[in-house]
Amino acid sequence: MRHLFIISILFITVTLQAQQGFSIKGNIQNLKSGTLVFLMNGSDGKTIATDTVKNGQFQLKGKVVEPDIFQVGFVGFKEAIDLFMENGIITIDGDFNNLNNIIIKGSALEQDYLDFKNSFNPLRDTLNKLVNLINPEKTQLRRDSLIRVFEATKVNVVNNATNYTQARRNSPVSSFVLFVISPLLNGLTDVEARYNALLPEAKRGSFARILEKGIADAKIGAVGTMAINFTQKDTLGKIISLASFKGKYVLVDFWASWCGPCRQENPNVVAAYQKYKAKNFTVLGISLDENRNNWIQAIRKDKLTWTHVSDLKYFENEVAKLYHINSIPANFLIDPSGKIIARNLRGEELSQTLANILR
Repeated sequence: MRHLFIISILFITVTLQAQQGFSIKGNIQNLKSGTLVFLMNGSDGKTIATDTVKNGQFQLKGKVVEPDIFQVGFVGFKEAIDLFMENGIITIDGDFNNLNNIIIKGSALEQDYLDFKNSFNPLRDTLNKLVNLINPEKTQLRRDSLIRVFEATKVNVVNNATNYTQARRNSPVSSFVLFVISPLLNGLTDVEARYNALLPEAKRGSFARILEKGIADAKIGAVGTMAINFTQKDTLGKIISLASFKGKYVLVDFWASWCGPCRQENPNVVAAYQKYKAKNFTVLGISLDENRNNWIQAIRKDKLTWTHVSDLKYFENEVAKLYHINSIPANFLIDPSGKIIARNLRGEELSQTLANILR
């Protein structure tokens, strides 16, 4: 019974320490007394704790709101110690002349981080060396050989990261790992599947937020997702909402009077509209114009007899920003329920898609 009581006291002590914040105790040889030490958040660059070295020792105290990568830096020196941590007691021991072999204890996240770096960094270095060899290589046979090695190494990186995240589904470091290797994966669908496999404890910190935002952003305007409602003024100043078109097939068409490819595509949109407007189909034009007169004249000249809206803000158009439209022409085909069923339909593809739907 006494042992249980002692264990309970220890558990309460550890919990209170976590609630109170972090304490980083450093003992580093060959670090000059009087050197100012600081702890910086790697995500936003903010300094959250400082201390002055005395006989190689220092202590950094404070409280962090979430796990993240931090750096212990030394004013006047480029050298720094990076660590993955949250609130708790951490010790740093080693030699300032050999910071690569510094010993950090007390943080389970730091051990996870160290394990990843030990397995990933050699592969990363290999990829970087291969890139430096491939880019200037002019002999095609040699270049192809190097590319095959690069692709094989990339597969090793992904496999390594996959094994890591599967073994540490509850570690916030796994979110960081997914963030690092995301450019090597098969798009955000692959990233999302891997992220969803993590446990809630791992989905904390800045890297988890970055992944979640990237996944959410990728779904905006994606086929199979519900279109996001918006409102904007038409040519007469009347507020028009996308929701008012619910129950119809509607082609949301992003264009502008100054856009040559848009003007060339307009006859195809006109033909589709004239052919299918009696079959529960319409078009909603979103103009990225700045000049109202040019906008109105282009509508009349191209005989675009459907509803048009714009805020005349060019690429700062609020609807374009909402749907992450970075180039035009662009369009979304929305079904009567409000779901996006196709996008960027042009020419014969637009006509054929509508023919298949609106028989």
